Amino acid sequence: MLTDEKTKVANGKSQTALEKVISSDADQPPTLEFSEEERKAIEKRLVRKIDLRVIPWVALLYLMLSLDRNNIGNARLGTLEADLNLQGNDYYTALTIFFAGYVIFHIPSNLMVKWLLPSRWISATMILWGICSICQSATHNAAGLIACRFWLGAFETGVGPSTPLFLSFWYQREELASRVALYFGSSTVAGAFSGAIAYGVLGNLSGAHGLAGWRWLFIIEAAPTILFGFLSFFILPNLPETVGTRWLSPEEKAVAIERTRKGGNTDNKPFDKHQFLGAIIDYYNWLAFIIYIGLNVALASYSVFLPTIIRDLGFSALDAQLLSIPPYVAAAVLVFLVSWNSDRTLQRGYHVASVSALAIIGYIFLLATVNVGVRYAGAVLVACGIYPIIPLTLSWVSNNNLGHTKRGVAIALTSMCGQCFSMLGTQIYKTEDGPRYIRGHAVCLVFMCLAGLSAITLRFLLKRENDRRDRKYGVPESMDLSEDVDSDERLYEKNSNFRYAL
Repeated sequence: MLTDEKTKVANGKSQTALEKVISSDADQPPTLEFSEEERKAIEKRLVRKIDLRVIPWVALLYLMLSLDRNNIGNARLGTLEADLNLQGNDYYTALTIFFAGYVIFHIPSNLMVKWLLPSRWISATMILWGICSICQSATHNAAGLIACRFWLGAFETGVGPSTPLFLSFWYQREELASRVALYFGSSTVAGAFSGAIAYGVLGNLSGAHGLAGWRWLFIIEAAPTILFGFLSFFILPNLPETVGTRWLSPEEKAVAIERTRKGGNTDNKPFDKHQFLGAIIDYYNWLAFIIYIGLNVALASYSVFLPTIIRDLGFSALDAQLLSIPPYVAAAVLVFLVSWNSDRTLQRGYHVASVSALAIIGYIFLLATVNVGVRYAGAVLVACGIYPIIPLTLSWVSNNNLGHTKRGVAIALTSMCGQCFSMLGTQIYKTEDGPRYIRGHAVCLVFMCLAGLSAITLRFLLKRENDRRDRKYGVPESMDLSEDVDSDERLYEKNSNFRYAL
């Protein structure tokens, strides 16, 4: 299989050319030869290993993130506000301050991923946010709750925006959306679990050992986060160049490095100021930011106010917890199906616009009638419309930004812009607007229209640029960008073989 068997190691065993590549500087070009059939077989085995080890674990981590972020909405249906003597806008301030912490630490977190290595950074931040989440159960006033929520948001950046960047180190562009969907799709599963857990905890543990039910809710949902944080240090791999051969065979590691290089995904340093500036001034990125802004206004309000909205349809507080489960289940199914098809076709824009239309129809249902069944159906459609946009947009941004710094900053900025407007989403559903919540639904409707129109515009501009490159350079036979790795001046998106994902 290998062409060079000449080098010998001290113990007398042969060291192949492949093993020489594995032990060499990852910045130097590999000197191994596989037949195409052999390479495909190794790559298939490699991707299966990555899928089995990485995706279930990061999905579990994001499930814990979503539970710890959004369970305040379930806790509100307990005695949270009365026990903490929350007055006026105190509850809404606690919701908003979370996003302040989340926004401030986005870019630093994504730059730390490669510098400290993913397993270390993700593990440390999980432990810290788990501690912050449990501390919420010990608060006795608004100030304590607000402080906990700020640092909860700050430390959740270690998993939230950092994991899509981490996955881009291992997966090719046509593989990414479905994997990010499996990761982010766990947030919809978390929504279902959250309602079920809150139903059990608030119904059975209120007053146990002298603690209110909402305090038990924070403790029960945060404790596993700390445990999984410690385990992440040992379970998560880092970069293809740094993993040992106990997990990947030498052949698989070589192919993993080759895949990284072919995707133009290898940099010599963890931070590049030119890429940093490039991510900021790239107007394609700004259209993606607008999509994510429209999404996050709806997402932030939906995830924390859904139990309240359902309760105000005429159901009891406990029944509202149970009825919040079906929208998330439906959304989880659609997230996976839409993202799989997006990877299959490498089409992002049409899929974003299509699911945005579902959310728009859902908000119209919520606005247009007082019929309980129609409005509940609207709530389901909103979930099915907003959640698939998360993996689609982040994969789109990742696909169209080359270089670790540019990709990391672009993903961080996308999420940052969205989270800034998440603060608006936490403020638009006011108690006095119930049970119809006309103002909140109308604002979300407008922003979802903005997201859909931005997706169509971005796809048009990217298609125009791809067509221009096809006319200038011809249609490329492959997306092999490995020539950039060894050039003195990296071309990144200017490489004649590069075409934007649409």
